Parts: sequence; structure tokens; C-alpha cells
Amino acid sequence: MSDVLPLRMIIYQLLFIVLAIAVEAFVLQKYLGIGRKSSIQYASTANLLSTVVGWFVFFVSEPWMPEPLRQQFITYIFFDETNNPPLLVGLAFLMFLGTFIVKLQSLNWLDLILEGKPVTTIEVRDRTKFQGRKAQRQPFANVPNRALAVLWANAASFTVISIVIFIRTFSEQPELF
Repeated sequence: MSDVLPLRMIIYQLLFIVLAIAVEAFVLQKYLGIGRKSSIQYASTANLLSTVVGWFVFFVSEPWMPEPLRQQFITYIFFDETNNPPLLVGLAFLMFLGTFIVKLQSLNWLDLILEGKPVTTIEVRDRTKFQGRKAQRQPFANVPNRALAVLWANAASFTVISIVIFIRTFSEQPELF
């Protein structure tokens, strides 16, 4: 059964989803000033959606990949072996951009579903115009930028996941015959 089902990859995928949810919920809670429950719900929904979309894109594009590239992906997924690290770095960058777009769009969809209205941008007026130099230093400090918050959360979760992959890669002992 373990020869057909990539149990190791499934376990790591679950670990990475849990790590990403925890890290992103913390970042979103701090940066957007939303509650703990809301930030965890958003991070969970966004990460599960981006995982499903990512696997869907992989399974749809896999039949059209050139055979050497296809074999490298299958070998990495099933046997956790890679012979082309630059390819994985490039793929990780594309995954970062893709998950950022999916997570940002999922925030808009959640707002639309939960509140029943589309997301509108808030017009910010310069209230510090007549309050002196000290107040003019940070005119938008209290205005959360959702796209930037999602970018920071995504970057933080990718950093933690990269550290885990780095530790896993360099802590495994080579197999002796």
C-alpha cells in the first residue's frame, strides 16, 4: 500500500498546512487587528483552498509536462528524492505567487459570502493635515492593507515551511547498504 500511496508526502502536506494556518493566523491577527477566531478561520479556509487549487493545477498539467520533468515531479512526490534543486526553487517561487493570489482572492470571496456584499476600498482622508509634523510621519499607520497582510502572512508561512524542509533535508542520515 505504501508503494502506491505517498504517505510520507501526505503527512508532510498535513504538517505544512497546520504550520501555515498557525503562522498566518498569528500574522493576520496582529497586522489586520482581527480576532483570533476570525484569523484562524480565514487562514484555514485560505490554506485549504490553495492546497486544493495547487493539487488540481498539478493533476491537470501533469499529462502535458515533458517526460523528464514529469518523472522528476513524480520521483519527488512518491520517493522524496530530487536531482534538480534549482527546479524546486523555481517551482517554490511560482507556488508562493500562486498561493498569494489564491489566498488574497479567497479573502474577498469570504467577505462576499459572509457579509453578502462585495469588498469596497475605504477612502482615507488625510486627517493629519493640520496636526503638526509628528502626526504627519505615519498617516496610514492605522489603516490595514489587506493585500500586504496576506503577503506578509504567506511569506511568513513559506519561511517556516522552508526552514522545516531545510532541517528535514540536512538532518536525515544517509542510508547504509
